[in-house]
This record gives sequence, C-alpha cells and structure tokens, in this order.
Amino acid sequence: MNKKLIYSLIAGTLFTLTSCDDFLDVQPGSGFTPEYIFSSESEMKALMTRIYSSMTEDGLYGSNLASGLNTNTDVEMSSFKNNTVSTNGSDIGCFDSRPTWSVLNSTWNNLYYAINYANDFLQAVQESPLFSDKVAGDTPSEIQQMYGEVKTLRAMLYLDLIRTWGDVVFVTKPTEATDDFFSLGTTDRNVILEYLIDDLIAVEPMMKYAVDLDYGVERASREYCQALIGQLALYRGGWTLRADKEDVTHVGYMERGDNFEHYYEIAVTYLGKVIKESKHDLTQSFENLWMNECNWKTANNDDVMFAVPMLKSVTSRYGYNIGVTIAEGKHSYGSARNYVTFCGTYVYSFDKDDLRRNMTCVPYKYDKDLNQEIDMGVTGMGAGKWSKLYMQSPLGASSGSNTGINSVRMRFADVLLMYAEAVNEIYGPRDDAKEALKRVRRRAFDPAQWTEKVESYVESLTNETDFFQAVMDERKWEFGGEGIRKYDLARWNKYGEVIYNLYNEMTNWGLVANGAYVPGIEKVPSNIYYKQVTDPEHSDRKVLDIVGIDEYGPGVGRPAGYTVLEYALGWRVLNKETQLYETLDAISWSFRGFINKNNDQLVKPIDPVRYLCPYPAKVITDHRGLIRNYYGY
Repeated sequence: MNKKLIYSLIAGTLFTLTSCDDFLDVQPGSGFTPEYIFSSESEMKALMTRIYSSMTEDGLYGSNLASGLNTNTDVEMSSFKNNTVSTNGSDIGCFDSRPTWSVLNSTWNNLYYAINYANDFLQAVQESPLFSDKVAGDTPSEIQQMYGEVKTLRAMLYLDLIRTWGDVVFVTKPTEATDDFFSLGTTDRNVILEYLIDDLIAVEPMMKYAVDLDYGVERASREYCQALIGQLALYRGGWTLRADKEDVTHVGYMERGDNFEHYYEIAVTYLGKVIKESKHDLTQSFENLWMNECNWKTANNDDVMFAVPMLKSVTSRYGYNIGVTIAEGKHSYGSARNYVTFCGTYVYSFDKDDLRRNMTCVPYKYDKDLNQEIDMGVTGMGAGKWSKLYMQSPLGASSGSNTGINSVRMRFADVLLMYAEAVNEIYGPRDDAKEALKRVRRRAFDPAQWTEKVESYVESLTNETDFFQAVMDERKWEFGGEGIRKYDLARWNKYGEVIYNLYNEMTNWGLVANGAYVPGIEKVPSNIYYKQVTDPEHSDRKVLDIVGIDEYGPGVGRPAGYTVLEYALGWRVLNKETQLYETLDAISWSFRGFINKNNDQLVKPIDPVRYLCPYPAKVITDHRGLIRNYYGY
C-alpha cells in the first residue's frame, strides 16, 4: 500500500497530511524474548508498530480511554435515572462503579500489554549495537528517535493508568515470567510521575520533530515529548485523591504533592519550549481542524501534536460512539450512535459568538434520510467535532464503528493553556501567560471581535484568581467532548465544587422555568422552538432552525410554525404518587456517588469526588492480596 500524501496551502503555510495505513499495516514478528537483539533499523521499526497497533484497540484509545471512563463533568455527562446500581458495575459516570465492571479489567490489561511490550522493545534497543553507533553532527538518528518515541508512549500509557486508578503497578523492565508481575503491589503515583518526568527529560534531545518524521504527528515526536513532560509535571504538581488507609469505606481526601512549585517550573520550561520552537500553530480554523480529522488528514505543523493513528474500517469509534447520531438508511454514511453527550447547561456557557460552540455542541441527530431531528436535553446533545457526514469518502451504507478517525492526545491549544496556567500559578498573569490565552481565543472569534473578546477580555484579568478561572473556562470551551475535563477538575481540586454547583444550577433552572424565584438567576431556557427547513446545500434534506439557544427567557415566545420542546421547564416533573413536582431523575441521580436528592443538604463543595476507578476484581485476585480497593469501593 502506498503512503498517501496530500498537500494543502492555507494562509501561506504548507501542511503535510499523511495517512497511517501503511505504517500500521506492517506485520511485525510474533514477538521477542528479553534476550532479543535488533539486527536492523527496519526490523526495529516493524516491531515498534505493535505498540501503536495495541493502542488502537477498543480497550484503549479506540473506545475506553476515548469515551468510556471520563464522565461526569460540567461538559461531558452521563445520565442515570434512579438510585439502582447497574448490574454490570458500569456506573463510573456517577462516581459509583464496581470492581466487577469488565471494562476496567480490559482497560487495565490492554494498558499493561502495551507497557510490557514497550519495556521489551526498550531493552532490546539498549542492548543492540545499532543504538551505540555514532551519529554525525547533532541530528538524532532514527534509532534514537524510536527509543525516545517508545519511552514517550510508555509515559503516556502510565499517565492514563494514574488518571484512572491513582497508584498503579510500576514496571520499567521486561517481565521474564508472569509470576513476577503478579508479585508486585502498587507504587505511589508521585514516584511514578517523577520517574517519567526525568526519563523523558533525558531522551527529549535525541528525538526528531514531527515535520521530520514519516507519518508526522501520528508518531510521538520531540515536541510531543516536551508537551508530555509539561503535562506530567502539572499532574505531579497538582491535586489527587488519596485513600484513607485507616477507613477503606471512606471516599478519601484530596492532597497536593510537596514541592509542587518545582514541577510547575518544569511545566513552564518544557511547554515554553514547544511554544518558542514554533513547530506548531493554530492556523486552521476550529471547523477545518475537525473536518480534516474526520477525513483522515492531519497537518504536521498545526494544532494536533500527537494522535494515536487508527485504521479505516478496522479501529476507532470516533464518529460512531463519539460524535453525531445517524440512523442507518440508503445513504452511504452508515450508522452512528453517539454515547458522548453534553450537560444541558454546557451550550449556554459559551459566548454566542464563539466559533467553537456550534462545532462542539450539536442539538440534533439525523434520520435515515439524513434529515435533522431535535436531540437536546438535560443530558442530550452530541459532540459535533466528529461526524461521518463530514467524510468526503463515506465508508458505506452498512458501516458502523471502526471509522479510522485518529484519537488526538495532544493539541497545541492544550500546550498554550497549560503554559498559561503554569505561569500564572507561579508568577501570576504575566504577559506571556496572557498571550498564550489570547492565541487560543483569537481562533475562537472573528477578527472583528478581537478587540473586545480577546484583548479587553484577557487584559481585564489582573490577578491570579481571575486568570485561573479564565483558564478553567477556556479549557471547558476548547476541549468539549475530548474527555479532558474530568482530569483537569481533579488536578485543580475543583471537582467537588464544580459538580456541587452544577447539580444546584440544573435544579434551580428547573425551578425558575416553572415560576420559582431563585436569587441570581434572572432567566433560563425554559423551552426550545424548532422547525425543519430545506437544507441550502442539499435540497432533498431538511435541517433544523432552532430558537432558544442564542435568545431565551422572558419575551422569547414560540414563533409561528415551530414545535415546542420543553427544556428547563421539563427538568421538574410530577411525582404521580405524591402529586408534587420534583427535580428530574436524570439530574437527581446523575452524580449519585457524590451528590443526589437524598444527601444534597449534607454535601459541601469542598468534599472530595470519588473520580478514580476501583481496581478490577481479577487484578486484586491475581496480585495475591498486594492490591486492595479503597475510596469506599
């Protein structure tokens, strides 16, 4: 299969767009023992593809780590209609999962499969005479690149283990026998993060930039390594949920590691490197960024810095379970059933002129004839960044999942906002932190609005508290649907506060919509009004004209010919037994492991959220008592 190269000239910048098909189609050998010695560079590269291939599975970035483990927040949300624990234990979305949930075990196993293979690969490279060969000049060799590349991938995998479980088993050498692995307990997450930071700092200079790599940002490059160092440092310097070892039934407590300023300095240094070296920018529009991703095109010098490469018709649920719902029909796009939905208040948090809003929040789905139907509610609304309808070469009428859309793991916008956050944490809202925030907002608004919504907005943030809140908000708007919010809220120690406020906000919206007075809330979107109109681009299809998002509240009535959808008005429902109106169950129980209708007068916004998953039951058994669950699991 020939590598496909597409060139696009945008704003005077040359973008190289690649396909990963022939990269992942390499058939590596069946494996190698710890004593294996590489004899050629091509052999080394072929075996490295196994690590990439393993990451495309549903158990990792194809599904579970893309959408299965990263709700509930004030952005991505899952709804639970009662206080009954799911029989399969899958209630992580409401902070109440069980060790028996099969997804936990498959994700754990898939992560360690990739890590163990990376450990085998790294040792074989270290022992190969090819690794010690001298390189002319300062240019890294391909072998050095692959060595740093696999260490970077391993660090990324460990970070996702830590973000999911906290303390985990930590191995950096090949496992010679299965018993060796199962005789290990967990290592403190801060110890792991410190090791990984030092490990990547050592290999970063021997790596190549994405523009110098075949397959570009679909391989872990030098700039992704730099960004990952900064990201790891923010997690090490941030907050995390700690177990109460004296009382395993207790949720635990939030704790910030010691010497956190040191790690924020590391973040400033390495995120600053990415920015100063100018290998990436935000040249593409926000819309074009995601349109290109859905067409298997990734620019090597723009926003995307690393994406796990997927194979079309083989892997990836982006555009299927993550994106816009599409009913199967005679059309060539196939079906899609979105599982990632946004909180009902999220779309209203955006400035109505923010260009990211309509590309992120999609209040409709498509029927079998590709007509739009309303799809909007307290936990409704799809993630518009991914849609099969964007595909210029559709996958076919019978296609389902396995879209081949890449799993983006790092964007330059993320680097800019992490840098702004880290600088502000140590030095306050310094000019370079402000400029980083401005760069993200410039893409979000039309240039005619920059004076007000970029310059004046950012310059008004004159203290550390206000600037941090602005960064929190910007990350909320920038990364909707990408599964980042949960981990951000945890490391900021803001999870409890945000969920507490969200629960009460949604409850109060329902009250206000039904005529109650709640101080501080002047208007809410009580109803949505919509009607189908002819699609200007496809005369045989219908799209929705929606009233109630840009304008809502008193004075905004139902236009003639429009259908009414109860929005916040429907967030209060009649209890047929008591004949009293109560808050909708989808609100009352969506966060039940933290706050719900039975305890909402007792919960405080400073209380910790049980966002970490329990260790899988089989892991506890296999590790012979060396691992146990805390946090009330």
